Amino acid sequence: MAEPTAAGGGPEGAPRYARVAVDLAAAGADRLFTYSVPDPLRGRLAPGAWVSVPFGRRQILGCYVEPAPAAPPGVEVRPLGEIVTGLPPVPPALLDLARWVAGRYLCPLAAALRLLIPAGARRGEVRPRRRAALALAVGAEAAAEAAARLGSRAPRQAAVLRTLLGAGGPVPLEALERTVGGDARGAAAALVRGGLVRRVDLPVRRDPLGPEGAVETEPASPPALTPAQAAAVAKVEEALAAPPPRQPVLLHGVTGSGKTEVYLEAIARVVAAGRQAIVLVPEIALTPQTVARFRARFTGRVAVLHSALSPGERFDEWLRIRRGEVDIAVGARSAVFAPFERLGLIVVDEEHEATYKQDEVPRYHAREVAEERARREGALVLLGSATPALETFWRAREGRVALVRLPERVRGRPLPPVEIVDMRAELRSGRAGLFSRRLEEALGDALARGEQAILFLNRRGFHTFALCRACGEAVTCPRCSVALTLHRPARTGAYMACHYCGHRQPPPSACPRCGSPSIRLLGSGTERVEAELARLFPRARVVRLDVDTTRRRGSHARILGALAQGRADVLVGTQMVTKGLDLPGVTLVGVVLADTTLRLPDFRAAERTFQLIAQVAGRAGRGDRPGRVVVQTYQPDHFAVRTAAAHDYDSFFEQEAAWRRLMGYPPFAEFVRLVFAGPAEAEVAASADAATRLLEAEAAAAPAEILGPVPAPLALLRGLYRYHVVLKGPDRDGLVRAVRAALGGPPSRWRRGREVRLTVDVGPYSML
Repeated sequence: MAEPTAAGGGPEGAPRYARVAVDLAAAGADRLFTYSVPDPLRGRLAPGAWVSVPFGRRQILGCYVEPAPAAPPGVEVRPLGEIVTGLPPVPPALLDLARWVAGRYLCPLAAALRLLIPAGARRGEVRPRRRAALALAVGAEAAAEAAARLGSRAPRQAAVLRTLLGAGGPVPLEALERTVGGDARGAAAALVRGGLVRRVDLPVRRDPLGPEGAVETEPASPPALTPAQAAAVAKVEEALAAPPPRQPVLLHGVTGSGKTEVYLEAIARVVAAGRQAIVLVPEIALTPQTVARFRARFTGRVAVLHSALSPGERFDEWLRIRRGEVDIAVGARSAVFAPFERLGLIVVDEEHEATYKQDEVPRYHAREVAEERARREGALVLLGSATPALETFWRAREGRVALVRLPERVRGRPLPPVEIVDMRAELRSGRAGLFSRRLEEALGDALARGEQAILFLNRRGFHTFALCRACGEAVTCPRCSVALTLHRPARTGAYMACHYCGHRQPPPSACPRCGSPSIRLLGSGTERVEAELARLFPRARVVRLDVDTTRRRGSHARILGALAQGRADVLVGTQMVTKGLDLPGVTLVGVVLADTTLRLPDFRAAERTFQLIAQVAGRAGRGDRPGRVVVQTYQPDHFAVRTAAAHDYDSFFEQEAAWRRLMGYPPFAEFVRLVFAGPAEAEVAASADAATRLLEAEAAAAPAEILGPVPAPLALLRGLYRYHVVLKGPDRDGLVRAVRAALGGPPSRWRRGREVRLTVDVGPYSML
């Protein structure tokens, strides 16, 4: 790819100094550095170019951001190294977007720029893969004459020439060996020496879906749209035809209403107009069906981007996008930065999902970035969900987002009836097991009919904590303020584990605090559900989908494939089973305990509970047989449980919005959260106090209310004590300005306490 040229067109108009963001996460490296531009590079350097720069005693990667008018006074300015030709420059629109991300989420520009290029390519660990091939070095007529001449005395050389003539282009050596047989390499070497054939290198694509994904098939014919789908597509077409900036569209469709088909139709129109599309999905490894549908409809024009890819696969897919070889990128949240230059549409499927919010620097929200990128590039954002985020639906109510509804399932299928089981009554009747009588009976009936079931419990492990009955203490992680979970894997011995830091230890025989042997294992996770199913239904084929069963690559597809192909009867899982599964054989869904998320110290607890129940309930009855859902709970009258059971999003929204307005929670206020962490609690508390005093001086101008500092709900995490401060106010930009002014720069430069680290989360999705 050609290197960019300066706007000035030559050295005379080119800058003498350059501001560069260096690819280094160290404190103090979170600003732009000024370098001089050597004469050979002047006129060849444009913003977005990747360059090597001296930093300390080493050369590191940097991104040229903008010209500098002069050298900083009193500073020795060192010259840039070389333009890194192996990395295509950042397009201007994405460079501007990175600046916006840095400002919006209070992170260094370098951290935002890292989102724009695969990590392996940035570190020089991956490059395009190539393989040896042969091509004709002479014209077709001369090659044919040579093949005829060599036919009797060198038949393999003649066969190589005929193969190359038939191929019409280069042929890999391995393919030649299979076709020609014998000593094909020796024959090829002789032809190279004779000047008839030349050696070339062919690029090899590392396909993220494996060999089967590389087989090109005929594009799938789109199914006939339902009247509601056709009306939704027409509304999206209207939005696409509107002059930019285009208002986002929220496609609010019940589970099984055919939202994906609306996405496909919208993308087809965008691609036909010569533009490109990004499709964001939550945790893409869980949605092989979605990727398969896109690849079948748009054969050869779809790239896949997500964190489970190998560095080489991710680089190859990114390079296909950058070169314009594909029109569509399907991926998890980071795919919002796919380097398209003719972007026309960004689809955010299941837009309510918390996984769109990154929990490390930069802590961006992919939905927000999608809307900002679309605004800048004249594209449309299409948000889709059966259970929209409260903030999104509120904007739709206010007219800032266009609302399009799909109120019914395709092919006239009804939403499954949901039965709520009061587990308090079960306990009073003497039934203290995991499954209520209704759920156990429903499971037995479904299995007897040869149908399939999904059981959902949003907890991993076998028992969720170990309690000392003598002193009342739970066995906790030595590095985190959380109880350890008991795991009982089939192939190894039992162990206690922390799901935050990974600490493991043997199950205790006595209380670590008081020494009593009276240890009681309590709480249930997916492993215990699996074991209980084996006890009650020993002939049932059970598979489990959670973090512990999906650590190996391809395990998601293997587990879900067993269910789709009828090789499993029951799927047990955590929230993974609520996302995008379309399994026609599933007629029963059981929510083993709906209360797990309701008790979290988070203002989104009710919303999260509603979404999980409604989404997993939507997995039932998607085929020809009717579905049924059983929800077990100790809070049967909670409005989140009741409205989810009734498939009534609007009623849930009204009640939740009224409570949030009363409490001053989003969308009626904005939050910025500051978390201070360090190995010495006193230093952490002092640092949080010092920052709070500075924030108080800026609070009136924001305006902002300051909550804290107090210990965070997870007061000890990975060996670090944690305090947090929350700023609350009507305007996010005002809160960000207040934090920036109080800290005197980026959060990474905060220095109060020797080893205290500060992180800032703008628009936090977790308050733990």
